[in-house]
Amino acid sequence: MLYSARQVVALLGCWAVLCLMIGQANHHLAPLALTLSAPGLVVAFAALRLPLGAGLAAAFTAGLWLDAAAPVAFGRHAALLGLAFCIVHRVRGRLPRNETVVGVVAALFVNLALFVALAFLDLGQLPDPAAGGARLLADLMASQLFTALVGPWFLALQLAALRLIGVAPAQVTSRFA
Repeated sequence: MLYSARQVVALLGCWAVLCLMIGQANHHLAPLALTLSAPGLVVAFAALRLPLGAGLAAAFTAGLWLDAAAPVAFGRHAALLGLAFCIVHRVRGRLPRNETVVGVVAALFVNLALFVALAFLDLGQLPDPAAGGARLLADLMASQLFTALVGPWFLALQLAALRLIGVAPAQVTSRFA
């Protein structure tokens, strides 16, 4: 139990660093009316490398953290991140999950799926859905580019943080394990 709690706390610390980076980037992109989000990076490492209990706790807690700062119903991001975690965790046995490229691609797919799900939930509430759709498309493209560029560094940061405190997951030598 303590082992998995330490894993969750380490990942949340890494995600705090990512949130600070995204916040600063969004501050500088505000004049361009662009907003970055990278929920795929929150889910990918935990779903591919951690056991179910620790990974789900980390993803769900990160979702609650995102909910606290978002003007949406509390629990929406937590539920979506938890669902995305479960889906990726379910298919991870078919993937070479120790590979950085696989982690980045998983983050990109999760980012896309969560972005589309959140867009469908929120698009009808906009005064002009057509203009909102164009803005969401621009935000999605910027977020995907950000995820692809920052993804390898962030996956390595999470692994290094887990190794630093001595709770790194075991390396999987076979992709069918």
